Amino acid sequence: MTTSNNIKRFKVKDTWKDFEVTLEVDLDRLTVELAQQINSFWTGAEDRLDQESGDVVRTVIRLAGLEVMCEILEDGGADFGDADTWYCKKTSNVLQDSEGWGGMIEGDDFGRCGIRVVGAEIAQPGFEDLAMSEESA
Repeated sequence: MTTSNNIKRFKVKDTWKDFEVTLEVDLDRLTVELAQQINSFWTGAEDRLDQESGDVVRTVIRLAGLEVMCEILEDGGADFGDADTWYCKKTSNVLQDSEGWGGMIEGDDFGRCGIRVVGAEIAQPGFEDLAMSEESA
């Protein structure tokens, strides 16, 4: 378990569908150097960095939110908070164990990347959310 006093909460939102993920980040663990490694693991690193005005730590936190959103959508959506410790831990472990995030640490909720999920509100679209129109070929 982490003993850091430098843990902050961040909310990552998708403004189009109102998806949101709440993350706790151990900023003693997610250093600038580690954030640079994580961000540069995937293509598009410079574009992501530009979106966060060159702040690589904020870039990686935002990227973690996106990764969690995509994972939850693949699972059919979810709505949970930090009181649902099982779901928080499961979702955190999926992020931490994904390629490029460094892996989990036994007995530590923050993993090597220093990020854990403490809530999410992500609903898949339902039938009633969709519209259809006939298009000419």
